[in-house]
Amino acid sequence: MKKHYLIYGHGGAYNHGGEAITRCTVEYLRKITPECFITLSTHFPEQDLEFDISVDEIVSRNLNGKTNEEVYRATLEKVTPNTTAIQVGGDNYCYANWQRYAQIHEATKRCGGKSILWGCSIDEEQITEEMLSVLSGHDLILARENITYRILRKNGLNNVLQVSDIAFSMQPQFVGGVPENYVVVNLSPLVCRKNPLVYKAAKRVIEFVVNETEYKVVLLPHVVMPADNDYEVLSTLVSEASKRIVLISDKLSAKQYKYIVSRATFCMAARTHVTIAAYSSGVPTLAIGYSTKARGIAGDLGLSDYVIDIFDKNIEDVLIAKFMSLLSEGELIRKSLEGQMDEYKKRICNKELINFLKGEIV
Repeated sequence: MKKHYLIYGHGGAYNHGGEAITRCTVEYLRKITPECFITLSTHFPEQDLEFDISVDEIVSRNLNGKTNEEVYRATLEKVTPNTTAIQVGGDNYCYANWQRYAQIHEATKRCGGKSILWGCSIDEEQITEEMLSVLSGHDLILARENITYRILRKNGLNNVLQVSDIAFSMQPQFVGGVPENYVVVNLSPLVCRKNPLVYKAAKRVIEFVVNETEYKVVLLPHVVMPADNDYEVLSTLVSEASKRIVLISDKLSAKQYKYIVSRATFCMAARTHVTIAAYSSGVPTLAIGYSTKARGIAGDLGLSDYVIDIFDKNIEDVLIAKFMSLLSEGELIRKSLEGQMDEYKKRICNKELINFLKGEIV
């Protein structure tokens, strides 16, 4: 019987961070167990087909469902005792609707299958007794940074391993027409909603780059969902007066976006998976952060000083000051990232996890 993996918690490939996690997970499962059968549960199957997420079958949600069970019935029907359910999505447990995914985990365990919470980050203030009870039922929880790992261990969970986000392993794909000598800037409507001053601060950094340096600015979207579209925010930052600002297409894949990031001299980004593309390519990066995932990943790489709290009342001054520091310390940061990246990537999947995925650990 083929090993069955059910990947769920994926919101669709227009979130290219989600695409990166799901794509790399599928590739890794194929490598570990070549004869496996992979089911992908997704909110937007047309997006995953467009970006060629190579799985054996795709199921989606029922938008007419009145309960979580009705919404995800097609996914629940795929669970068997031979299933290893893998919840991707990274920070799904940071949001109030985490129970809709927990039911898939619980159904898998009731059926006799295995359950993994894959590469997660969890905010401590979100944790409740109900959540801890659900989390304790997973066979494995893979925390993708030390903050989440310590939080979960402190709360008594013994089923936790610390790993690196699997998207660190993603290979870039060539894109033509990319300029030379540029700074990647990513901004999201999410951070702008949380603090409108972030937009003004980012604009000030862009003006500094254009007016005071020799670098070009490449505006790079990474989530282009209709309700949360980086491209819409970034397009307002394009100045007709400057040919040194380039807005990247919103039609590229995660691998293509990583190629553009990898060729940058510096990066400033709100989306965590843009920073992951940069860190993994040795690009000195300033993260505009609001969450455990941003702080935790940067901290594990020794870059805590280059995470900006978006709620800082002085964010305009802080962001430009930290960006100037990034420019001056860039070579040291680049060497640091390059020096530790091989070992960091080895932590994506250790021997215990490999044996579990192969079914060699019961």
